[in-house]
Amino acid sequence: MGLTAVRLLKGKKKMRKCLVPALVCATLASAAWGRPRRRRPWAQAFDRLQPNRTVPLADRWPRPPPPPPTPAQLEIINQKRKWVAGADAAYAKDAREHDGERERAAQAKAASTQRTVISVMDHGAKGDGVADDKAAFEAAVAAARGVKRAVVLLPAGHTFLLSPIALVEESELEIRIDGVVRAPVMERWPRPPQEDASLSAERQRMRYAFLELRYCRSLVISGSGAIEGRGQPWWRRRKRRPEIRAPALLVIRESSDCVVRYLSLVESPFYHVVVLDSERIKLDRLRVATPSGSVNTDGIDVLASSDVTISKCHVSTGDDNVAIKEGSRRVQVLGGLFHKGHGLSIGSLGERHTEQSVEDVLLANVRFYRTSNAARVKTWQGGRGHVRNVTFSNLDVRGVYRPLVLDQFYCPESQHPGVCANETDAVAVSDVKVSGIVGWQTSGVAAMLHCSQSKPCGVVATGIDVRSVPGCSNVVRCLNVASRPGAACADGDNMHGYRLDLSRRQRRALARNGTSCVHPP
Repeated sequence: MGLTAVRLLKGKKKMRKCLVPALVCATLASAAWGRPRRRRPWAQAFDRLQPNRTVPLADRWPRPPPPPPTPAQLEIINQKRKWVAGADAAYAKDAREHDGERERAAQAKAASTQRTVISVMDHGAKGDGVADDKAAFEAAVAAARGVKRAVVLLPAGHTFLLSPIALVEESELEIRIDGVVRAPVMERWPRPPQEDASLSAERQRMRYAFLELRYCRSLVISGSGAIEGRGQPWWRRRKRRPEIRAPALLVIRESSDCVVRYLSLVESPFYHVVVLDSERIKLDRLRVATPSGSVNTDGIDVLASSDVTISKCHVSTGDDNVAIKEGSRRVQVLGGLFHKGHGLSIGSLGERHTEQSVEDVLLANVRFYRTSNAARVKTWQGGRGHVRNVTFSNLDVRGVYRPLVLDQFYCPESQHPGVCANETDAVAVSDVKVSGIVGWQTSGVAAMLHCSQSKPCGVVATGIDVRSVPGCSNVVRCLNVASRPGAACADGDNMHGYRLDLSRRQRRALARNGTSCVHPP
């Protein structure tokens, strides 16, 4: 017992001798660990080569708040808001007037027409928006075939749920829609037709429709009612999967002397009105309404058709308000109101080195409110064909980003990632006449004419009187234009016309002056 105690005391003395140096070493190590290490010269040089390199923990810190705007910037912001408020008020007034005029014209036409009326209610239609009334509609159309000057009526005060319908080889018939025609929900749509390898991608898309007129002659669709596409689920789905095919709302295919007037077409899953391989078609006083965030919701598309007249239509969409595509001739867009879309577009033409042409187009007396463009021609590099005899006349633009665009370098990143090269061939653009574009724009560029080096375009523009948002320039940017447009023309410095906004010098000057040329809030 005594011997064990002596050994423990000696062990404690040895532990005390070792503990003190250990504590000293630990203290020195902690002090060195807390002190920032001095980086080697080569490491400092590496940091200078990577100025954006940060400590990982710094990414977790919130960004510092932006500096408050200067008095000059506040004045510009207030002016932008004032202009936008004025544009929105003017658009709302014009939209109300257009809708009232459209309804009065539809009622007057219906009252003056002396025809035999065949109501779908007499053929078993429920009109409650729940039961499918397709069979009743087809029965009413069949009953009207043997009657001269017959009218198939979908009366007001009812909502008719219909499965997709195709009217084939109908003639001398009027379908009057005074109520609401509603498409089925997305889950109850039939599968789209199988792809045909002989058709282009654009024609494939137009084979899937809610209401299709095929091989029809002298058919009229009118009325003060509406066709609802219920397209919101389709838009959400296509944002995730763009390859999914969605149906158009109304397709006129291989028909002639047909008229569509007074109707409202609302929230289409895809294009609203398509005129395909047809002639002598008139679209009069239609109302197309779809939110600006919708996907591929063109208002009116004309493809491979001739003698098409689009008059006094009110179109507000998430894509092209009106698109005139390959093979179209003698197309007139007269009057009307375009809102929050891409304006009128000719093209795009010549994708994947194809030969495509458009000629004899007239756009006149149209008002544009906060659209991305007013009048645009877009073609791909390497394509073949021509755009010829195009007239843009008397356009009123308010809050439009770029009023006039001619882009022979159309190359959206979503379809073709990378740089769009200046190839040796291009779609020829000639005899483009612009007269009278007035209003105000928000990009600093009144007109952008970016033409191919191999085939410079011919443009004559007069009467471009477009004001700019305060603090922004108001120029006409040109690249490879064979004939000067008749306005002050600054040379373009970027082949990607749709991406070009201002030159570097202009952007630096605007930054120094504290101004901004972005779309007003």
